[in-house]
Amino acid sequence: MSSACFCVVLLALAAAAVVLFGLAAATGVVLDVSPSSSLYARYAHRGIVLVGEGCYVPVAFATATLLAQHLNASVSLFTNKEGIAMTSALATHFGHFPYDTLIDATAIISRHGGSVRGAALQQLSVDPRCAFRLQKILTIGRSPYEHTIFMDADAFPCSSRIERLFELHDLSGADAVLMPENKHTGGFNSGFMSVKSTPAWRTLTVRWHDRVAHSCQHRRHTNAVGSVLDQPDLLAQIQQMGSALKVLPMPYELQACRPEMWKRGGDADYFEQHGLTPNASIIEHPPCPVAHVNPFKAPWLLLRRVDKFCDTRGLGKVSSLVYRTLKAGLAFNRTDLGITRERAEWCWTHIRRGIKQ
Repeated sequence: MSSACFCVVLLALAAAAVVLFGLAAATGVVLDVSPSSSLYARYAHRGIVLVGEGCYVPVAFATATLLAQHLNASVSLFTNKEGIAMTSALATHFGHFPYDTLIDATAIISRHGGSVRGAALQQLSVDPRCAFRLQKILTIGRSPYEHTIFMDADAFPCSSRIERLFELHDLSGADAVLMPENKHTGGFNSGFMSVKSTPAWRTLTVRWHDRVAHSCQHRRHTNAVGSVLDQPDLLAQIQQMGSALKVLPMPYELQACRPEMWKRGGDADYFEQHGLTPNASIIEHPPCPVAHVNPFKAPWLLLRRVDKFCDTRGLGKVSSLVYRTLKAGLAFNRTDLGITRERAEWCWTHIRRGIKQ
């Protein structure tokens, strides 16, 4: 075969790959992006990754709807098979599909290799005190994008300024731009971060996963309800890697607003660490582009703070979108959520309580 013919064949194959990934993005095709998959390739330069299952699937759908409307970035969801079914049902119900791809994270967990293997890892992957933490770490490490903003499903975008996080990597050469976590665990908040797919970052996620798996086995770094925290192991692994990993603390004005930032008088430790006085103006009008409020733990904050906060930035009432999406999702067959009837009732009870307050 002549060199000219060979080049034509290569160009044809490249064009076919572009078409394949374009169709996936346009139609919401579910891609298997496990390391063994031939489709495991970064098909977009920049993107946002959400992760969630159960009641958080409708919440993620609401978050992705906001992201698709207001940010110039691709959005993917890592979930389980039930989450994929629920998302498809929500897309049919509302008439739009806010994701580029849906990815089965449980398949990634089952194939992951590390220091914790076989039956032990399989057991941890279904342990409710550990499963989500492990799934989240593997998700962060297997984003289909070169530059990724990782967000928990309940981090609601309120400003397009979030896109500046992508730029910080190129300006600073950082592997990760991480949000300080000052409230309970120290270190960094793993629910809102900006990362770049570098060898150093991929190494960190593998070792971080194994550390958390070990903590799960030995019940270390647990919270009040016995769930294992991932932040202490993230900090320990960052410190162990030293200069091999470049971490940039997230600027205050690009961080996610959390409930402790909206307390009357403010969280003095939080604000003082950023060189700010916790005055009323900062409490009422924080500069951050994202509101990170769990609608099941603090649903009233969606009404009292997030709606006002986001409305001033042009997004309108976030709570109405969240409630409407949850109501539709919880009205479907409970098996689509992968949760029991009792758990579904728990989710809806908390949302109703927030509406009443």
